[in-house]
Amino acid sequence: MIKNAYIIIITSSELSDMRLEEVAGYRGILVEDLSQDRKTNRGGLVLLEKAYMDEFLWFIPEESISYEET
Repeated sequence: MIKNAYIIIITSSELSDMRLEEVAGYRGILVEDLSQDRKTNRGGLVLLEKAYMDEFLWFIPEESISYEET
């Protein structure tokens, strides 16, 4: 995972399992990689540009992270 990269959140079964389907399409910055040395629950903390449920910082599964092209 690329820390401090801009990402777009995309739909995945993991995101649905977390009941966060509504956050798909949001843009943010990956601020912390939480997938190192993990076989399950791989993902990262993403700082969203606009709040979702009054929060800006969310754990997003790796499968739902799409890096923006520069």
